[in-house]
Amino acid sequence: MIKNYFKIAFRVFKKEKSYSLINISGLALGFLCCLMIFLFIKDELSYDNFHRDGDRIYRVASAYMRQSVWEPYSTNSWPTAERLKANFGEIEQMVRISSMSGIVTFEDKKFDKERVAIADENFFKVFSFPLISGNPNEVLKGSNKVVISESTVKKYFGPINAMGKVLNIGDGTFPLQVSGIMKDMPSNSHFHSDFLVSGQTARQFQPEEMFTNVQWDSQYIYIKMTEGSKPSSMESMFPNFIDDHLSPLTSENFKLFLQPLLDIHLRSNNGTEIEVNGDINHIYIFSIVAIFILVIASVNYMNLAITRSLRRAKEVGMRKVFGANRMNLIGQFLSESLVITLMAVLIAFFLTLLLLPMFNQFAGKEIASSTLFDPAMLMAIVLSTVIIATISGAYPSFVLSAFKPLNALKGSKTKERFGPTLRKGLVVLQFVISIGLIASTSIVFNQLDFLQNKELGINKELLVAVPLKTMDRSQLDAFSNELLTSSSIIRTGVSNMKMPGWISNSTPYIAQDVPIDEEARKSMKIIRIDDNFFRTVEAEIVKGRDFSEEFPSDGNSSIVLNEAAVAQLGWKDPIGKWVELDHQRYAVVGIVKDFHFESLHRKIAPTIFIPSSTWLNWAYVKVEAQNLPLTLKHIKSVYSKFVTNREFSYSFVNEDIARQYQTEERFTEVLTIFTILAIILACLGTLGLVSFSAERKSKEIGIRKVLGASIGNVTFQLTKEFVILLLVASIIAWPLTYYFMNNWIKDFTYRTNIKFEVFAMATILALLTTMGTTGFRALKAALANPVDSLREE
Repeated sequence: MIKNYFKIAFRVFKKEKSYSLINISGLALGFLCCLMIFLFIKDELSYDNFHRDGDRIYRVASAYMRQSVWEPYSTNSWPTAERLKANFGEIEQMVRISSMSGIVTFEDKKFDKERVAIADENFFKVFSFPLISGNPNEVLKGSNKVVISESTVKKYFGPINAMGKVLNIGDGTFPLQVSGIMKDMPSNSHFHSDFLVSGQTARQFQPEEMFTNVQWDSQYIYIKMTEGSKPSSMESMFPNFIDDHLSPLTSENFKLFLQPLLDIHLRSNNGTEIEVNGDINHIYIFSIVAIFILVIASVNYMNLAITRSLRRAKEVGMRKVFGANRMNLIGQFLSESLVITLMAVLIAFFLTLLLLPMFNQFAGKEIASSTLFDPAMLMAIVLSTVIIATISGAYPSFVLSAFKPLNALKGSKTKERFGPTLRKGLVVLQFVISIGLIASTSIVFNQLDFLQNKELGINKELLVAVPLKTMDRSQLDAFSNELLTSSSIIRTGVSNMKMPGWISNSTPYIAQDVPIDEEARKSMKIIRIDDNFFRTVEAEIVKGRDFSEEFPSDGNSSIVLNEAAVAQLGWKDPIGKWVELDHQRYAVVGIVKDFHFESLHRKIAPTIFIPSSTWLNWAYVKVEAQNLPLTLKHIKSVYSKFVTNREFSYSFVNEDIARQYQTEERFTEVLTIFTILAIILACLGTLGLVSFSAERKSKEIGIRKVLGASIGNVTFQLTKEFVILLLVASIIAWPLTYYFMNNWIKDFTYRTNIKFEVFAMATILALLTTMGTTGFRALKAALANPVDSLREE
């Protein structure tokens, strides 16, 4: 019996090739999208789950009180780690990680932008990165040791044994011996490094203050808690720990908290993240999109199957006359559904294998094709195939099997109890999904555009950032003067921080006419700059003056505040007032208009700008647009004169700003692709219903044409129903989309407004797409010869 069902199914497939191809292609496209989305989600959810005891590993993060809001950061200070370990028995192991210069040399080979980290000797006791060579308990013990990755061995040493070889990292003054070789860190790790330098090596080149100052936040601290310990219990003791051991920080303006290792990639968006993280909201959105696409694909099959039922009415009647009962017919039609669904799944499966490398490149992933052959994955695919085949084929099967033999053989129309309402409801559902996806994608795109193009308070264009690295800071004036010998260079300025980037220096303060109890709960960011910085980045001084060589006191007793700092202090006339930092008083000489030094993910922090000639690590060079390659060549030439032991590197500030939003950009691109595919699937569903309508009304159309109806009138009669359904769908889709997208967008510190035009354009686009799809089929029906449709009468 079952064998016979499948024989008939393949026979129908051969007979109804165009119908079957539309069904299979629609389902295959739907399954392809869902497989891709599922692989993406599976990879995102797998981050860091390869570590043994991953559920016991936490990152110790911090937060500062800014403008009555806690701002979280991923880093802490070096001494914080030591004091935590000494005061909490719940900590079984602890490791600090920090980054350093990415320039590495071996013999005559020099490589820039390498992934280098400094790690304590307990690194391999906390994390489960496999070692190929070396003892995990010894490889990072002591100074001047480095563990390198397997790919780095091939890159630097080829077939030579790398153990014991000496590399130079940074400025070359601290040679490091290769003490271990580790496997490459997996792509689904929230941080990556190809060089792990032993932690004690840092004492040779870092200032002593880094090892004693609790406000020098440069370390990522990870702990492995003892079995049975509760992180909430440990966190409850942090306030007292801060007050007792991290002075001058207090629990009123600073806090520590624990982040589960397995939550970092998707649920952490702190300042100073070690790498760009994902977003759990994106997972939710993609999951919903996958469900929507699968729903649309299933609805398409149902509509197209019912559309073809008219041509199979006599077949059903004949089978019933020859003894087939209703269950036999349901089994036959469900088997047809299973065959079509199975073929669609197989096509989608092989297309996924074929397109996976392209998808990886597009989505920034390294998903292995073997993931598709995972037993759990295969079981999910098989189960989905059966469920979709059953759901998609159930209604058409019951409709066809209910045809009365006599009416079916006479060619009479069989009335369906719920058919028209159900089909219209399904089309409305498709329209709701399509309009919702179009509007949502537009809102996501508008938010990304807002982030990338918002006025920042500076001129980011044609601004080159150059790391000064080992340059003698006493030569900064000479360096700037020589750069300015080129007519293509407009101005140069220097700061101690990279823009855009995290402002790491923060300090409590005492201010004139501000009560002490208010000051104790607050701190401000500190940025050190030279006299030309504001003019170079074109930041506006709104009150007072800029730093200038004409005022010798600027060098050690003057500061400029941003507007956020003035607001925090509550001053109406800040010029001339003093702020005390580290027991030294500074007079406020100017107020700079708020500008975004950090990402738009964070509010503009109250900031103090201090003139300095030391600790200035970044030069900013404003250049002309003409002859840009020659200008960069000039900058490199001048740089090489002042820094002889380092490779020249640079970046454009506008490109650095754009890179901050690569997670949002990638999300927008992927969502756009899947939205387009969902719309294509919805068009197939609409085509199915208009085909059904044209076939049901073929005699009506013929009569209208005989009575003189024009082609336009007939086309309008067939398409007006879909316009009404689309308008009904818009009424449903608009508030639902607004509700969900408003919840998504409010997580951004700076965000665009959700405008009515977004929803209107979504409906118009859906209308144009629908009219294009239905209009073509309706026009074909209107042009048909009425004699053909009336002949049966």
